[in-house]
Amino acid sequence: MKNRTIFIVLAGLVCGLILTGCNKSSESKPAAAGGADAAAKDKAAFSLSLATPLSAEDAAIDVQAKSNNPNKVVFRIGSVLRNYDESPYARSNRQLLIELKKRLQDKIEIQTYFGGTLGTTADQILGGLQARSFEAYDYNVGAFAEYTNAFMPLDVMYLIPDAKAGIAVCESEPGELMRQKCIEDTNIHVLYYYNIGMRYITNTKRPIHTPKDMQGLKIRVQNNPLHILAMKQLGAAPTPIAYAELFTALQQKVVDGQENPVSNIYDQNYGEVQSYMTLSNHMYTAGTVAVNRSWLLEQSIEFQQALRESIKIAEEYSSMETQKLEAGLLEALSKEMEVYNLTAEQFKEFQDISKQTWPQAADRIGKDYFEKIRASIEKILANM
Repeated sequence: MKNRTIFIVLAGLVCGLILTGCNKSSESKPAAAGGADAAAKDKAAFSLSLATPLSAEDAAIDVQAKSNNPNKVVFRIGSVLRNYDESPYARSNRQLLIELKKRLQDKIEIQTYFGGTLGTTADQILGGLQARSFEAYDYNVGAFAEYTNAFMPLDVMYLIPDAKAGIAVCESEPGELMRQKCIEDTNIHVLYYYNIGMRYITNTKRPIHTPKDMQGLKIRVQNNPLHILAMKQLGAAPTPIAYAELFTALQQKVVDGQENPVSNIYDQNYGEVQSYMTLSNHMYTAGTVAVNRSWLLEQSIEFQQALRESIKIAEEYSSMETQKLEAGLLEALSKEMEVYNLTAEQFKEFQDISKQTWPQAADRIGKDYFEKIRASIEKILANM
């Protein structure tokens, strides 16, 4: 699966161009949930009101300005999102492009493609990067699993305890180990990890304070074997459902609950159809902007230096913005649902039960690789 033919990639891209906006990735954004477009717009406006505004200097930069420089670098970047205002992590990617344009000016021409225009599946996106059909894509690292196990340690529940730890893990040795494995397996280079946040559980049945409260609950999960394994261990009945179908499934009580980062829970109006939210912190979700490694090495020293400087600023923006937004969104969600934050003892009870699945997860990921990443993460946690 790692090396698709150019024909398949191009066919996928043609399909994506024809069907732009349809059949986005399993974690893409559905149409306004809850039936009221005006309400959805109001919620989006509130979410955006919490965002850090662009400086006057940054707002004046036309990221997609055309360049007449014959030696320019054309930088085509795709996203399944609709725009760069849509989420805090999308705005961090916008900051990356702003910083690149500041430094390189007419030496770069940035072309952005939203709504999955350049691809929506792993084959189209990762295969497209391998075939150099475009230069970059911002993508959830969990979706790399078809091509590499590099990022699967992040799918092991309760391995990373909170967002601060998740950011530190991705920006230090474990993140570099995962990056290098991804290069070895796919020749795709992760430029930087952006912070999507910790995942939390919601449901309609009862408050969740201990693992016993999970017993029998039908919880929607991504179609990921490690997520399914851990949820079963906690006593829930994990049920894979496409993200675009999740609101309806909750509304019709096909499932009792779901788990997602807080921005997804808020943006998709799950508070309308859920009664209880538990800040379970069971898994850290990261995204990335990725490029073809061979393409990157062909670029000038000036370009690579500008990229490194821009990445540093985007990383800082991402770690700050997602956490800042989360506080405001949690306050808003507490008016719709009963929100409960696990105590340290309760968190440890969940973690201890989940740890029983780690040997099976290690077998799935590759035991030596998993243990190497785990040891590196534990070293970071010990110093925090």
